[in-house]
Amino acid sequence: YHWFEAEWWRFDEPGSRRQRVVLPLRDIDHRIKTVEALSVSQAQQDRLLQYGAGVTAILSQDSGFLSYVSPSIHHVLGWTQDQISEIPMSRFIHPDDSTAFEQIQSQVLERPNGRAQIEVRCRHKSGAWRVVELTLENLISEDADSGLLFYIYDVTDRRQAVDELTRQQRTDSLTGLANRYLLLDRISIGLEGEDQATSNMVLLKCDIDRFGMFNDALGQDVGDDLLREFARRLRALARRLRSLRNAEVTVARLTSDEFALLVSSSDRETLPAEVVEELRQMLLEPFRLQGTEHAVTVCVGVAVAEMDSTAEEMARDASAAMHFAKSTGANQVSYFNRRVREAAIERLETQSDLVRAIDRDELVLHFQPAYDTRTGLLESTEALVRWQHPERGLLGPGYFVPDAESSNRIVELGQWVIDHAAQTAVAWNFDDPSMPRKMWVNVSALQLQSAAFAENLAESLRSAGLTPSAFGIEVTESVLLVSDPQISKTLDDVHESGCSIALDDFGTGYSSLTYLQRYNVDAIKIDQSFVAGLTSDADDASIVVAVNSLGRSLNLSVIAEGVETAGQLDALISMGCTLVSGFGLCRPIPEAELTPLLNVPLEARRIEIDLTDQSTANR
Repeated sequence: YHWFEAEWWRFDEPGSRRQRVVLPLRDIDHRIKTVEALSVSQAQQDRLLQYGAGVTAILSQDSGFLSYVSPSIHHVLGWTQDQISEIPMSRFIHPDDSTAFEQIQSQVLERPNGRAQIEVRCRHKSGAWRVVELTLENLISEDADSGLLFYIYDVTDRRQAVDELTRQQRTDSLTGLANRYLLLDRISIGLEGEDQATSNMVLLKCDIDRFGMFNDALGQDVGDDLLREFARRLRALARRLRSLRNAEVTVARLTSDEFALLVSSSDRETLPAEVVEELRQMLLEPFRLQGTEHAVTVCVGVAVAEMDSTAEEMARDASAAMHFAKSTGANQVSYFNRRVREAAIERLETQSDLVRAIDRDELVLHFQPAYDTRTGLLESTEALVRWQHPERGLLGPGYFVPDAESSNRIVELGQWVIDHAAQTAVAWNFDDPSMPRKMWVNVSALQLQSAAFAENLAESLRSAGLTPSAFGIEVTESVLLVSDPQISKTLDDVHESGCSIALDDFGTGYSSLTYLQRYNVDAIKIDQSFVAGLTSDADDASIVVAVNSLGRSLNLSVIAEGVETAGQLDALISMGCTLVSGFGLCRPIPEAELTPLLNVPLEARRIEIDLTDQSTANR
């Protein structure tokens, strides 16, 4: 309800019997509510003044002291009225806030009835600094110096909550390092510096090699421990750079296993290489995880700020250099340059073109056969995808499969390979009972994580008219490291459908024997790195013998891959390896080229092996 005051005015019109009434209204709501407020008992008023959330004070411009302050000053800042009236106002303001306070005070005094608000730190009686919100109002009139009116509210808790929220938004919760947003902010500040520090600023992005393997093999908790220890070492490196080079350093965590170092120093010429070397020295000490020491390496991308750089451009260049380093192997360093930029652009174009490659029928399959050394006949083939790019020619899987995985196109690409490999197996009559052969295809973790994979595989074989026993999938140990129950279920479903499962690159991972026990594996493929040293390295030869014996004892097919010379083939035959493949026997070739060779025995292909015995450079 709203209060009004009404008056009743009556008057008669001359010569008329009608009477008129005028009812003027006056708004008295404020007056009534003021009276109601004043009706509060004196004790209640005193209590409100003493314990109220805010403080009212008047600052005299002549003396610089508070001429009045409400009793609640004791509740808010710990001072009594008498104590605070004897101390100049300037003594209560934090030195770092005094300039801003004086400026806002001057602005208010310049305007009659001026009003402004500022947040400053005020001294509590205990000596602590409290964050207060000051509202200033100019009460000075022409007749008297009434002073500045202050409304003081303690907002320390609110400020701390806001600061904590800001900190969470700008730092990584796991490691406490800066995140991407704070890193970009620091880069921007450096690029805008008046001292032209841009020419002395270096950004390093580093990605932990094989982090996914650590995470999946040892568990996410251990993976988190690795990340925290890595962050701790980066902080130590930052302190060292600040101490030895008087450098400004920001350490950030950008994604799961991607970190960044932003370093500004006076020496541009040697700074990048020296920081990289310091980083590598930092990693020489093994990381102890679950009581076991592990060597950890990183791939590093380095970008040096240019005078016209932006924060986003510098971050982009460091990322491009890091990805270029990763493409060349583990424990690599790459400095951003034109070649790296071109590689990044090519990678982006590859991802864009790959979206249309399937629709434009640009993908093709090449097949690498494996031979049975007992009969000399082709026992199986491995389907390998190639991309007949309209501008760049025939591209191997290394050029586009990683991009397919990172852009989530690998499932569609993998299904295309399965469909066409099954059709080729039918064309080659691989499910002929009198001479059964097998078609192998490689599958990724992303494919196996799909609940529909096994059913889609079965549908592809039904559509092609291929018996499941003539088809198999190959998985690497890194795929089995992924701790996803769906992968186990998918492999069980594939096995139950009648298709075979092969463990590829056997012996290169951490727990090969564990996988043989856990999964329904039908075949193992000896990694070509062991076959390469077969005739020159006794350890490699012993590994091949052991793996072959293990496979035979478990009733598994064992395929030795990477045969390139006649000496390697003879050694494998003498060791009892019955299935072999490699460039020395037959390179991956298109369907049309392999078709006439399906029934050519191995002995006839030894001529080619003898030729390659002298040199394997012409791959």
